[in-house]
Amino acid sequence: MAEEEVLKEIIFIHIPGVPEALTMSWIAMGIIIVVGFLGSYSIKMAPRGAQNMVEFGIDWVTDKTREFMGEKGPAFLPLFLTLFLFIFVSNLLGLIPGFKSPTSNISVNLALALIIFCSTHYFGIKEKGAIGYFKHFMGPPYWLAPLFFIIHIIGELVRPVSLTLRLFFNILAKEILLTLLATLFFAFMMLEMPKAIQFLLLTGDFLLRPAIILLGALVSFIQALVFTALSMIYIGSAVTREEEH
Repeated sequence: MAEEEVLKEIIFIHIPGVPEALTMSWIAMGIIIVVGFLGSYSIKMAPRGAQNMVEFGIDWVTDKTREFMGEKGPAFLPLFLTLFLFIFVSNLLGLIPGFKSPTSNISVNLALALIIFCSTHYFGIKEKGAIGYFKHFMGPPYWLAPLFFIIHIIGELVRPVSLTLRLFFNILAKEILLTLLATLFFAFMMLEMPKAIQFLLLTGDFLLRPAIILLGALVSFIQALVFTALSMIYIGSAVTREEEH
């Protein structure tokens, strides 16, 4: 057990007394704030550098909100842009040696999912009123209203669980692969073996890492997109009236 703790201290950045996921979340938020500041510090008509990246991200998320939510989508841009950027940066963070993705911690993902769960029902009730909002839980046909209500409630409760586990397992798999490669690298360095075999093992480990990083970057983007898109669909279905479907 002591050896595992020592290895963890060697491989990952760790602040004693502070939960690892919280530390990494702060770092992810810090990166977003710095990039956002650099992108808006000196705005130019022809965007370059950080400004170009920030504007591209805003335009892309804005287009997606319109695609999934219609004309009401842009009103939710701050929520979805923050959500996408935090998840994407957090996912990418684990690709940097010494860091771990906050999204590889199920508690972080559950917190994000609960934000969307609460926002869905809050905005739904705000838009339609409590009676109008919960009325669509009932059917039609309304003679099966109790059954439909129970089924709908179960479906609503499953949503945050699905959002949490989908993101968690995909990012955890990336973290496990990268951690395994790092652990094997240190093991190959410390184990007594013929130099030729050690060289081959270290070379193979070194060559595999870029492939895993590229795959991890792709997974990071896809999972941030999926989580955000599903959030748009959930909130969009709550605030959109029946005649707008």
